[in-house]
Amino acid sequence: MIHNVSFALLDDAVVAGRADEPIVDDWTHARLLEESAALAGVLRHLGVAPGVRVVVRPDDDLDAVVAALATARIGGVVTTEDDPAAAVVVGTAGSAPAASGRHRVLRGEPDGDGSDLDWSVLLRAGRTDPASAERLAPEAAYSMERSVAEQIEVLAGTEPPYDAAELRRLLQVECR
Repeated sequence: MIHNVSFALLDDAVVAGRADEPIVDDWTHARLLEESAALAGVLRHLGVAPGVRVVVRPDDDLDAVVAALATARIGGVVTTEDDPAAAVVVGTAGSAPAASGRHRVLRGEPDGDGSDLDWSVLLRAGRTDPASAERLAPEAAYSMERSVAEQIEVLAGTEPPYDAAELRRLLQVECR
């Protein structure tokens, strides 16, 4: 068994023949897997690796789900706090924490000094090199509060399809 939250939620369903079944809102397992793997490829390119923190704070529930699953896919640690140790901030233009030496992947018109990265452009690039699910130890951190095994257990106690706000909450990406 692979210990990875993204794999447990998405890849397992696709392999089991449920690729076209809805998982969140009107998105299928296959579509959410494609989007999160593409963003994970981008995050990996920006230096996110197992154990590296990523601030996940998009305003949109579905964007938050994609960002959390992308981070989990490559073994990054999901946090919603403005963590100076985080390598990347994924959020919404105008409401994401300041960069302070980190990359910011933003949905909407990037602001700042031009160092912000546009989510839509990066996702197109990420589709050319999507990230596979990293094999993690069960005790590896998923978030600042839960291990990978604990997060998989939380998700296993629920059944899709979800609405985006519910899955966002289950993935511990609360609105700020």
